[in-house]
Amino acid sequence: MLAITIVLTLFAGRLVQLQGMESDQYKKAASKEQLHKITVPAMRGTIYGSDGQVLALTVETYTIAWDPTQIPDAKKPAAAQQLAGLLGVPAAKVLDLLQHPSSKQYVQLAKGVPAENEQKIVALKIHGMVPPQSMVPPQPTFSRVYPNGNATANVVGLTHVKDPGTGVISGYAGVEGTYDTLLTGTNGSEEVETGLDNQPIPLAGTQNDTPAKDGASIKLTINPALQYEAQQACQQEVAKTRAQNCSVVVIQPKTGAILAMAQWAPHQPGSNIAVQNVFAPGSTAKVITAAAAFEHGGVNPMDAYNIPPQIYRGGQWIHDAEWSPGERYTVAGIIANSSNIGMSQVVQSVPEDLQYQYLKNFGLDQPTGLNLPGESQGLLDPPSKWAGDERYTLSFGQGIAVNAVQMASVYATIANGGVRVQPTLIAGTYNAAGQYVAAKASPSKRVIQQKTAKELIQILQQVPAVDDKANQRWGDIAGYAIAAKTGTASEPALEGMKPCPKSNPLCVHGSSYIGMAPGNDPGVVVAVNVQAPDTKTDYFGDEVAGPVFYSVMNFALQTLQIQPQPGLVAPYVRLNAR
Repeated sequence: MLAITIVLTLFAGRLVQLQGMESDQYKKAASKEQLHKITVPAMRGTIYGSDGQVLALTVETYTIAWDPTQIPDAKKPAAAQQLAGLLGVPAAKVLDLLQHPSSKQYVQLAKGVPAENEQKIVALKIHGMVPPQSMVPPQPTFSRVYPNGNATANVVGLTHVKDPGTGVISGYAGVEGTYDTLLTGTNGSEEVETGLDNQPIPLAGTQNDTPAKDGASIKLTINPALQYEAQQACQQEVAKTRAQNCSVVVIQPKTGAILAMAQWAPHQPGSNIAVQNVFAPGSTAKVITAAAAFEHGGVNPMDAYNIPPQIYRGGQWIHDAEWSPGERYTVAGIIANSSNIGMSQVVQSVPEDLQYQYLKNFGLDQPTGLNLPGESQGLLDPPSKWAGDERYTLSFGQGIAVNAVQMASVYATIANGGVRVQPTLIAGTYNAAGQYVAAKASPSKRVIQQKTAKELIQILQQVPAVDDKANQRWGDIAGYAIAAKTGTASEPALEGMKPCPKSNPLCVHGSSYIGMAPGNDPGVVVAVNVQAPDTKTDYFGDEVAGPVFYSVMNFALQTLQIQPQPGLVAPYVRLNAR
């Protein structure tokens, strides 16, 4: 009896110690083993086009898991047949998962199951149970959907889930990447109790939950219909000319809003070539040289120059694209007829430092302001590094690398009376409550005088008539006066192409066509660039990029409901000085 009393006293003392004196310690230890904090992802914001069309949205999906022990073996084939269609998984695979689960009482059947299918699964009658008791409570997840497909993929960008454990969606390209923090929002957290198999125990939540704050949504300046039309026009031209790629940028001069940034680049999937790729602008850059000469070189559009078959400048012979026995052009004629020889003479009216500064002022060799991932600001050496002939080649767009948005902005500056408005893709944002806030106006800066811009527009309106003589009527749109410029540049072979021979290091062509409409008050600029057309004779800007320009500009004028405005800003400009 004494021994029993001593033992019971020891037991009682130990119980007092465990349940009384040390109970908090053991409760905390037990809680730590059972409670787990999980991330509750915020709903990622939606991306809209300028017309409200959804370009990217987040949808709720579910991970469906099962307790296979709750289904008799004889019923498993029928259950697999019932589940297969809703899971999007073949019935044979579902049956195999039920018969050979990952653990005794748990098997994951499918991820990314749409919410409507999850509801149907819950309502299924599997061997007489509604809802099926063998179903583990579905775990919600999120996935990104792009209803507009690849037409806007280069602009909208892409997402992925960095950490499968949290399910948080992150952007890594395009608008998705640039504005990832804004779109992502703030994740929440939730404490859950888990059983021996580490699976959450239903209805066993705690009070230590932090709700997620959904991300904001973004409205772009991109017009989805115009974007699609531009992409289709590019695709057709790439197929016809076997080019490496084609890009189109459509911009509003007064606001800097980019209405389309389309492309077709079969050799560069996942890229945004309008900002990531650079090329020599060729003759489309001649307007910059002319602007500097008009404002600081004592030159005016009607000044005449003799244009010999070739001219020696900076240690090199300079030629025009097409041989001529000799002409006498005004400056307007030099631009409209795209004479490299003539522009090499015009540029001598301004010093090198001023020529360089004008190129910079127009936004070349500068960030576009779009802040898109992978953007290249191009390449322009300072005058101290120029070769002997470089100031002359720069006058007609060789020896400099630009991207497509930069060149669209050059012509938008001229169209806007000489004021450059920084390009933008963002029209505004919606907060989580759906309240819309318009974006601030893009920064602007006067680059050239209004008089200079007007003179350049007047000259550029002669280009379609010059092209008409060569039966290239891509600047003729009924009811509208089009001011445009073509460009054909010589470049080295692109990545993935056969290298150029040493005897001809610039064996590849880049073809451009940039224009504005309508007439006296341009409301839209379309810039087209086609790289490396694989043709023997058809590589000039009007021949290759012209068809794309015509399709896109014609569609833009109708879509934007820009009223016809024929006529010139001034009487016809004299091109030939004879």
